[in-house]
This record gives sequence, structure tokens and C-alpha cells, in this order.
Amino acid sequence: MRGWMRPLILSALILGAAPFTAGSALAQNAGSQNGGKPTADKEAPKEAPKTAAGSAIAQAPFADQPFPLQDDGTYKEFMGAAAADLNRRCTKQENYGWVFKKDDDARRDQILESTLGGFRKAGWKLGEVRVRSIRDPGTTAYTAEKAKQRLLAVWTPMENAAILLLCETEAAQATKK
Repeated sequence: MRGWMRPLILSALILGAAPFTAGSALAQNAGSQNGGKPTADKEAPKEAPKTAAGSAIAQAPFADQPFPLQDDGTYKEFMGAAAADLNRRCTKQENYGWVFKKDDDARRDQILESTLGGFRKAGWKLGEVRVRSIRDPGTTAYTAEKAKQRLLAVWTPMENAAILLLCETEAAQATKK
């Protein structure tokens, strides 16, 4: 599974978050092709990219607000396999992405620490776990527990972006023989 996850995540960030910035760039380029004037049939984007203030599942705020990412089913499949390795099953799922300057390790680390800190402040007990289906050494899985609720979070950093996949989990049902 590892072989295709990182390129998929990167393309999701580009397709999920970049249309807002690419749309702005496209509108600016269209204007520059007409002597700097916007064309009559093309309006410049009026809204900034939408970011998430916090996780609905975890009821935890994000200090650095990410872009919510759409899922074509690939994130769900990936998280399903990761949860199954822990004898769990994902129910509700959320997918988030952050974009930053290339190779800004300090910013990437700060985003992770502030995100985990937000979960802790919301009352979640976090623990790093090893998941067999995750083979990328940079990708880290965490479980979070609060009362009777359990979450699985997978953090995947890249050189100019990071992804957090988060799902609420329940015990996997025993299979019939």
C-alpha cells in the first residue's frame, strides 16, 4: 500500500487545496493576457480558500487551519486497512492537508505539534502506534482515546505539505467461519 500512498496524497493536496490558489493564478494570468484587465466573462475569485477551524470528530481546534480534503475512496481504503491492523474499523472519517514552503521542517513540525496539542487540550489521550500496512518511515499513526471514544490518526509529512487522515473507530466484528 505504501508505494502508491505518497503520490496519491501529494496529488490530493494539489487537487484538493490548489484549485483555490490555482484559480487565483489563472484569473491573474487571464488578466495579464489582456493588458492587465480582467476579461468580462471571467470574474476574479472572491473568496479565500476554505480551511477547517477544527475537527468535528474530535471536537478539537486546529491552531494552524488545514484544508479539508475530498476523498475518492482511497483515503477510506487506506484508513480501513490501518484500522484493521489494530483490530478496529473506521466509521466517520475526516481528511486534512496543510501546504507550506518546500523543506520547511520547522513549520511542518510546528503544525504537527500544535495539532496534537489541540487534541490533548480537548481531552484526548494520544499514543503512537505501529501499523503493519503503513510502511513509509515518515508516516506516523496515532490512537486517541477519550471516554469510550477511540480515534485513529495518520500523519504523512512531505517536503511542502502534510496530510492528516482521521477516523473514529470501533472494535472490528468477529468474522464468521
